[in-house]
Amino acid sequence: MIIEWPQFLKNGLPLGKKQASVTIGVFDGVHRGHQALIKRVVSYNSDNIPVVFTFRAGDIQTFRQKTDMLISFGTEVLVVIDFDVSFRRIPGIEFLEILLKHINIGFFAIGSDFHCGYRQDTDAAAIREFFTCRNIPVEIVPEVMEGGLPISSSRIRAALAAGDFLAAETMLGDRMCVKSSTST
Repeated sequence: MIIEWPQFLKNGLPLGKKQASVTIGVFDGVHRGHQALIKRVVSYNSDNIPVVFTFRAGDIQTFRQKTDMLISFGTEVLVVIDFDVSFRRIPGIEFLEILLKHINIGFFAIGSDFHCGYRQDTDAAAIREFFTCRNIPVEIVPEVMEGGLPISSSRIRAALAAGDFLAAETMLGDRMCVKSSTST
């Protein structure tokens, strides 16, 4: 199920008595680091609904490729956010409060280098503190390394720009899918 951010704000995410295992990110490229994070959200508690908040933006994959990959890893609900002027001005803690108001979160996972909020004002440690104070388990998933460096969308973009498709493929993993110049 794919839900747009305005719809989420209006209706929330009614899960009945179930809780959600949640993560958030751009997930451009859905590389091996992203895959580890999604797998953790999906595997945390089989009674929880795996929910991913993501953004429409991205240039490694098309939006459709990204959503297909996230769903293929077990995501049941995708909440899609347009990173517009009003959204980008929301402080990180206020964003987390919005999430809590609209969804019953039973677990929250993020990458170790994740930041959110206006001017990236909220880091992984602050997110952990926010949820832990509310008795919601949080896991900061460590970076996945390749060649002694963390895998990142930036590294994949650089590899693609340099024509190093093998490096990009290695970082993207077995289910790689890269936007072509003719894709939408």
